[in-house]
Amino acid sequence: KKKYDVEEIDDIVKFTKNSGLLDMLCQMDSATDYLLGVEVGLDTNARKNRSGLFLEKMVTETLNGLSARNSGLDFIEQKTFRYVEDKYHVKIPPTLRDRKFDYSVINKGKATNIEVNFYSGSGSKPSEIISSYINRGEVLTSAGWKFVWLTDGMGWKKMQRPFHIGVQNMDYVINANLLRNGVLEKIILSS
Repeated sequence: KKKYDVEEIDDIVKFTKNSGLLDMLCQMDSATDYLLGVEVGLDTNARKNRSGLFLEKMVTETLNGLSARNSGLDFIEQKTFRYVEDKYHVKIPPTLRDRKFDYSVINKGKATNIEVNFYSGSGSKPSEIISSYINRGEVLTSAGWKFVWLTDGMGWKKMQRPFHIGVQNMDYVINANLLRNGVLEKIILSS
């Protein structure tokens, strides 16, 4: 259609707002890259760490907003656990000190580790990651941390069994929709 009347435009805006599409479009750097699949991990030739970029941006935006509304809440991106231990004096299990994380959040002395993955396809790597995250979650929980695995993507449709194992063995497994609906914030702010 080349022309829309005011009511049609209002309906389109309302739909995109209610579905979360408008917020998503406002947060992305390049709609073209997103539509081609580069920012969400669909581009099979994407370099390592480029996949899932949009999902990470969603987490960063969420944590920026959360820290702006809550004094005493800090979040750290792409550092080692040793950095958190040194700067915030939070107990870190020795086996994780030199390991890197996607995000850590310190809220009034309580720590949460958030790892983000997007899977456009299946394979052995996601199963290895699930096993690794189950172990990390157990180690962190024993030290008083929370562990959140944020994962999404069409790849999970083909890998339901490994995903089910992850859900059964981790306290917090969420997707992009749950992130948009405030579940990550509730996890971080809960005692």
